[in-house]
Amino acid sequence: MKQILLTISITFLLFSCGGNPEKDRISDLLKTKIGEKLPFKDLKIGKIENGTAVIVDNHWCYWVDNNNKIYCVNGVSKTIYNSANQPNCEDAPIKATFSEIEKIVK
Repeated sequence: MKQILLTISITFLLFSCGGNPEKDRISDLLKTKIGEKLPFKDLKIGKIENGTAVIVDNHWCYWVDNNNKIYCVNGVSKTIYNSANQPNCEDAPIKATFSEIEKIVK
């Protein structure tokens, strides 16, 4: 019984401390590359096509490959990316569209 309570307590602590290192990594990567132009109120991520799909604040959709290169999925994300004085954002080399990614990410 004590072991079950200990396991539940540890699990609760891990999740209550924000414990999603992948989400934090992607958020930091985007903020470093784009800056603080995006509000970053809501960040949803999901693994897709050998990378990570990201929807920021329900509008800006990016795809990050395994080498941490950021690609744009939709036009709105390109506008934000390019306005941060970055070189033009390349189109994501994936088949999934924004609406398909929207159904996958959490």
